[in-house]
Amino acid sequence: MRRFIVIALMILSGVVFCACGGKTGGKAEKTPAATAAATEGVSGEGITATERPFISANEAFSQAEALVKEMSLEEKVGQMFLVDMLQLDSSQTRDGNVYRLSKKAKQMLQDYHIGGVYLFQNNIGNRKQTTKLVSELQQSVSGSALYVAVEEEGGGEYSLSARVPDLKETGYITQSEMGKNMSEQQVYQTGQTIAGELTEMGINLNLAPVADVAAEENPEYGVRCFGTESDEVAEMVKNIVSGMRENGLAVTLKHFPGVGNVQGETSEEILENRDSLMTLRNDNFPVYSEGIRAGADCVMVSNVSVSKVTMKKIPAFMSDDIVTSLLREELDFDGVIMTSPLNDNVIKNNYTAGFAAVEAIKAGCDMLVLPDNLSESYQAVITAVEEGNLNEKVINTAVRRILQNKIQRGILVLEQ
Repeated sequence: MRRFIVIALMILSGVVFCACGGKTGGKAEKTPAATAAATEGVSGEGITATERPFISANEAFSQAEALVKEMSLEEKVGQMFLVDMLQLDSSQTRDGNVYRLSKKAKQMLQDYHIGGVYLFQNNIGNRKQTTKLVSELQQSVSGSALYVAVEEEGGGEYSLSARVPDLKETGYITQSEMGKNMSEQQVYQTGQTIAGELTEMGINLNLAPVADVAAEENPEYGVRCFGTESDEVAEMVKNIVSGMRENGLAVTLKHFPGVGNVQGETSEEILENRDSLMTLRNDNFPVYSEGIRAGADCVMVSNVSVSKVTMKKIPAFMSDDIVTSLLREELDFDGVIMTSPLNDNVIKNNYTAGFAAVEAIKAGCDMLVLPDNLSESYQAVITAVEEGNLNEKVINTAVRRILQNKIQRGILVLEQ
């Protein structure tokens, strides 16, 4: 990661930050979200200002491309992993809680060039402790370049404040309750509140909201969804994403292409989404499209099978029909595509850690979430490239997307 800073000096010596550009290269206005992101204070090695200049998509793309060209294969592969604290050091806990960064965990972050850390409820004791932990994580990679992610859907068991008493505002209303009882403006304000509390502690990525449509077949999952009507859910998703983004938080839509009508525990076995492609396009895709247009940074692809689309029973994130043809191309999503957690039993019981990682990348995923075995997964990807089973250009493109997003969101701040 130190190499990032050195290269950045060369890249930015002739760069003038501007508010023009976008994916097509046309002039873009500063949105409220961009304005908020541009004025947040940050700290860490390689950061020279308390205010961030607005960086267009084109500028971030160019800077990320230049960084990728100077990175080793090992550095690039490491950027594609989002891991938890126990995957960095399983020896540092006796009670299940990990509230600090151990020397071994810090060394693992550096040795594997990790791109992001996923904090669970058992890593978050209170605001002060969490802020310190996040700071230690960022300092360990020399450049404030880690995704530090949590899963905050707003309420219920997927809420941090259900376990953390001094998170006073976040996490008491489930998405289904929001959909029933809140106006679009209130949902937007809830997104702002969630983002405000998380970013205050240094957390920069939320693995939420759920962008699926609820169904009678799966009432337990339905609690995590905004509702049963696609157009209403789309409006709610758009507003909560906009609220989170305006307060500087990177956002993840999940679980594409949808698991609302899937019966059973998706983390335990490969279950089937029996919707036809036409049904997915009519019911699910409009919600994801609205979330993407609202500024979602990432999309997490589910681990259920959609065999009416793929013609085979495999997790959706291992299918290029789902990841590339539908999400990347049809929905025109050029952000970061994530796998579902790779350490779920449904994956561990059916695939080796290395196979799952390589197949997800081949399908078009950019980020590998919670590998069951970090070392095995990391080495499998490197070996696949070295042996010609995985084109390094695919790795380059994935890492460019990750770095571009980090640059635009102020997670990776380059010296001027």
